[in-house]
Amino acid sequence: MLSLLKRLTNLSIVSNVLKSPMDYPDVDNGFERDRRNLCKGCDEVVRGFNRNVRIYGKEYAN
Repeated sequence: MLSLLKRLTNLSIVSNVLKSPMDYPDVDNGFERDRRNLCKGCDEVVRGFNRNVRIYGKEYAN
């Protein structure tokens, strides 16, 4: 069960993101752009998480 949780969460990218924060070229509409990007990022995470649950869930269910 622990190995399943590790596969599903895979937080190894967090350290890379924290080491190299994004440079913002301007401040016009920055919050709107961030909100859009965060929503897209959230959708990608949810899709990836659901895909992993389907893949590894079938593996552990059998």
